[in-house]
Amino acid sequence: MDTAHVAGWLLVCGSVAFGVGAGNPYLVRGWTAPQDVFLRIVAGHPQAWRFTTAFFVAGTVATASGLLLVPILLPGDWPRGLAAAGGISFLLAAVLWLISLVYRFSVTPAVARRFVDSGTIDPWIADLDRLNGMLFKAFIVLAFAGLAAIGLAITGGGPIPVLVGWGIALLSALLILGLIISGDMPPFTVYLPTLAIGLALLTGG
Repeated sequence: MDTAHVAGWLLVCGSVAFGVGAGNPYLVRGWTAPQDVFLRIVAGHPQAWRFTTAFFVAGTVATASGLLLVPILLPGDWPRGLAAAGGISFLLAAVLWLISLVYRFSVTPAVARRFVDSGTIDPWIADLDRLNGMLFKAFIVLAFAGLAAIGLAITGGGPIPVLVGWGIALLSALLILGLIISGDMPPFTVYLPTLAIGLALLTGG
């Protein structure tokens, strides 16, 4: 299997893994629910929560690994350099997201169980939640900045269609703007551009 197909499979499998986790039927209604409802859902399905978080971790690791291979596939110094910078930005984003996921894997179920049992949330949890929220926003910004750079690098030629590169660069810029305006952005949006790159690599454009 050549590098293009390895990168393609990593990106597609990473996006699919995230989708499997996000689509967990036990948890899906909790993503947009108020905090008290969300915590009751997690407390009621702790194994489903850990299953989902594990798939988020696997998807993030696979996606970051696939993006780091993209520079190898591009011709010319500036596309490779820009794609490498984008890959490093996404890698930094992935590290922050993984730290957040470790918190979600280990702390969130315990907090949810205590909330259901006592009806209270420890004050220090609110501080950790704010820090976790900052990590998530940093993940979104760094991830889309990296994807925008990779999208622009793709327009320099190579096995991925130029239109895919322009689309990824534009979408990434728009989603960063959306985060700035709304203050939030669903994490699945990060895995849409990476899925497009992966499919383009596997299908030869």
